[in-house]
Amino acid sequence: MSGFPERFILASGSPRRKMMLERLKVPFEVRVPRTEESIAGAEEPIALVARLAKEKAMAVAKEINCDGKTTVIVGCDTIVVLGKEILGKPSDLEEAYAMITKLQGRTHMVYSGLALIKLEKGREEVISNFCATEVTMCRLSKEEIGRYFSLEDPLDKAGAYAIQDGGSLIISSIDGDYYNVLGFPVRTLEELLNQWGYSLFAAN
Repeated sequence: MSGFPERFILASGSPRRKMMLERLKVPFEVRVPRTEESIAGAEEPIALVARLAKEKAMAVAKEINCDGKTTVIVGCDTIVVLGKEILGKPSDLEEAYAMITKLQGRTHMVYSGLALIKLEKGREEVISNFCATEVTMCRLSKEEIGRYFSLEDPLDKAGAYAIQDGGSLIISSIDGDYYNVLGFPVRTLEELLNQWGYSLFAAN
């Protein structure tokens, strides 16, 4: 029978990931990891998101006191990939505009890596997986890109866009997990938790 860990920690400052767990009525804590999201040029997308997700979870694991409770920490990282180019979060509006200009009218991939760390009785166990979704963006004029940026802040989003809210105006189609494009593939999280005998269904 599935249960749920005594402590469940989201190693992320993302309001979207927090919101998704809240909507599932999952008891959790938020700890923002103190890490830098460095991107190595030769690193493959799946390896990159796996590494960054694990680094986030590990950073939190090193700082907490479990107080004898079985604790699961989840780290997550999401990137946008166009061809062989990895698009992270833009540093300014100029870079954000350049990203959307590249993506408009084309199909790209969104990858998320998930890493879970279980701390139990002085032992540490790590499992991880990834999710990939194909996204096609509409053809957009300069005016439409500017309008989109007036609706959404592109600076805290990989690829300078989000699929929800204003994203409904610029996304033509997706093939795969919608929630992955939101930045948190919850079904993948559930499958990882199942490996330890846990389930989000048992969290209430």
